[in-house]
Amino acid sequence: MLSMFTAKAVSLTINDALVVEQASVKHTILTSALAANIAFPHHCQVGSCGACRCQLVSGEVKQLTDSAYVLSAKAIAQGMILACQSMPISAVNIKVNLLQCQLADEPQE
Repeated sequence: MLSMFTAKAVSLTINDALVVEQASVKHTILTSALAANIAFPHHCQVGSCGACRCQLVSGEVKQLTDSAYVLSAKAIAQGMILACQSMPISAVNIKVNLLQCQLADEPQE
């Protein structure tokens, strides 16, 4: 009976490396990655900047908001998602350019 109220945990793989063995389905991909000390590119965390864009290679996610105003139709067709607006439903494998994080965090002049 108690298991009915326990949140399922899923794995989160980034760039073919398992980074979170038991990510909560109650957290976004971005939140889980940051909690695992992954330098994941991000900025606004509300789905409006596109900095956390990544490609969903496998698995299923629940989108918290419509990302069509941030991502092009072509990007969406290629499996691009916003990590800050995507909650894993199953084990998820994504690809992201982690080097973008350095650029996103640099002060703007």
